[in-house]
Amino acid sequence: MIEAQDLTLKYMNGNGVFDLNFKVEKGEVVGFIGPDNAGKTTTVRILMGFHRSSRGQALINGMNTYLKAPAIKKSLGYISDDPAFFEGMRVKSYLNFMGRLRRLNSANYEKRRAELAETFSLDLASKIDRMNSEEKQKVSIVSAFLHNPDVYILDEPFNHLNPALQSQLANLIIEEKKKGKTFFLTSQMFSEVERVADRIALVRSGKMIEIDDVISLKAKEIKSYRVKFAEPPNLEQFKKFGFGFKRINATDFEIYAPGNRIDALVKVLSHEKVLIFNSNEQTLEESFQKFYSRKEEAIQ
Repeated sequence: MIEAQDLTLKYMNGNGVFDLNFKVEKGEVVGFIGPDNAGKTTTVRILMGFHRSSRGQALINGMNTYLKAPAIKKSLGYISDDPAFFEGMRVKSYLNFMGRLRRLNSANYEKRRAELAETFSLDLASKIDRMNSEEKQKVSIVSAFLHNPDVYILDEPFNHLNPALQSQLANLIIEEKKKGKTFFLTSQMFSEVERVADRIALVRSGKMIEIDDVISLKAKEIKSYRVKFAEPPNLEQFKKFGFGFKRINATDFEIYAPGNRIDALVKVLSHEKVLIFNSNEQTLEESFQKFYSRKEEAIQ
């Protein structure tokens, strides 16, 4: 559905994106994550057909995103990281305009508009230029989902939303994904990305450095486990199998193991009398920060 093939666009200042290769399948959500100036918005603008790549290409439904932009946008939902609206327009007038632009069936359009407006508590009578950032973001969301598109390109869609609205948007993305809709989104709201994304693409300085499913990314990291034993354990066994540990007292330990070696750790613990075993759950944001720290150290 969405594909980048050696996608490259270099700006005069040396920034841009370089040799990006990824594919988003039908019914999949891919989160595109990176620090500021990593190339996230540049990638989105190429996917939207706003910029033309200097080398390689981006495709949506097999069509070049720059050469076939008008045709692609008929079945595309888009949220900008910096949305702009017509001055003096009310929400209802703006959404009506977008509906006519997309040639939506009047009955279906009005039903969909009412449902989305209710979901996000959007006042259709409000003047957009008098709205705060959160209200404007709600207008962007409703507009993007209004025509029931097959593909969504969402640039920082959770921005400016309170936690309840972030959760509402995440629920909507999950429901649309169940219908076979495809999503490419950038975000720094890690908890929501972790909740909705099937795979995560990590980008830095315009280059793709990792793409994998959320579980695998988190499994690659060292995790810690709080363990309470009935009596002091045999520490030599932990050393033998390569598990690190920190002694809290004679019977309480914090044990460190890769997320994909939990089975080996359980076998070692089976020879001890364990009273309490708690995993210190690692978030996607923690994995992200550790991953970037390792990459930065490798560069230096």
